[in-house]
Amino acid sequence: MQPALRVFIIAESDTECRKLSRTFEEAPGFVVVGVRAALSSAAPEAASFDVAIIQAPRVVRLAPFPGTQVPTLYLLSDESSEPGELAGKSAVLSRNASGRQIRAAAMAVAAGLQIARPSRSALPESEAEVAFVEPLTDRELRVLNLLADGLSNPQIARLLSISRNTVKFHVSSIISKLGATSRTEAVTIGIKRGLIIL
Repeated sequence: MQPALRVFIIAESDTECRKLSRTFEEAPGFVVVGVRAALSSAAPEAASFDVAIIQAPRVVRLAPFPGTQVPTLYLLSDESSEPGELAGKSAVLSRNASGRQIRAAAMAVAAGLQIARPSRSALPESEAEVAFVEPLTDRELRVLNLLADGLSNPQIARLLSISRNTVKFHVSSIISKLGATSRTEAVTIGIKRGLIIL
């Protein structure tokens, strides 16, 4: 079983900190290791968490961490501008995104994927850009979406009323079909290809 993703939350108010904390605490696979209700105080130790969640009116940079680059998910208001090119492992979502979207984006950015809010014109130029060798079955798509929610194999088995071995088979098949090397990478690819319902 993969270790829980350690999340550090920075938001504009204590209320927003509590709301974002609940978003992660209500799903398995995440642990909130700290919260801060301001952008001005000293940055936390980078080694103590896997991804920073920053809710702010605009993209801000965490104080530099010596020799490290912090995976960061920005939750911005819809009218705020975002940089044309994000630096390093980072993602941008609307601050009105659902809990499921926020959790999936946190997993993706921790795995090294950059995510930006889609522009209205940002559609693939051809189907070849999103096509892959063998499509996932309906059951595999369901399992992939449950993986994106951070559920473990036993939890998926209970939810779908199937055996743990069947879940393992589906997860293995998903990883193989998507050309991934792990569950987290499969979720990342699933988000990129629009297979995960956000």
